[in-house]
Amino acid sequence: MLESMLTIAHEQFVLDDEIVGNCMKVLKGITVDEEHLALEAIEATGPGGNFMTSPHTMAHMRSEYFFGNGVTDRKNLGKWEQDGSLDARKRASDIARNMLSKPAPALISPDADKKIREKFHILL
Repeated sequence: MLESMLTIAHEQFVLDDEIVGNCMKVLKGITVDEEHLALEAIEATGPGGNFMTSPHTMAHMRSEYFFGNGVTDRKNLGKWEQDGSLDARKRASDIARNMLSKPAPALISPDADKKIREKFHILL
């Protein structure tokens, strides 16, 4: 915790969000069933074939792969350097600044907000 809650690092919130998302994906476990074992796809591709471009792999990657919030950079070294060699802290800072630049969404309905404010003395 940063200075026992005396300071805030928005970058840390973004980094933590990425880490928690990865942990949740790992804790979910690996599904082992006929569809995920993909024996038909393995047979169709054959020895030495490329499974990464098979329709079966692509369908599962799009629905099951954890993409995160953008902190993790999955580019190869050359592309990463070409794009400015941004480290995770800088990417998290950019993500946080972008989030903070947008208006905060209403998390409760205006009617609920009004009722709460009528019942409680709220200064914000």
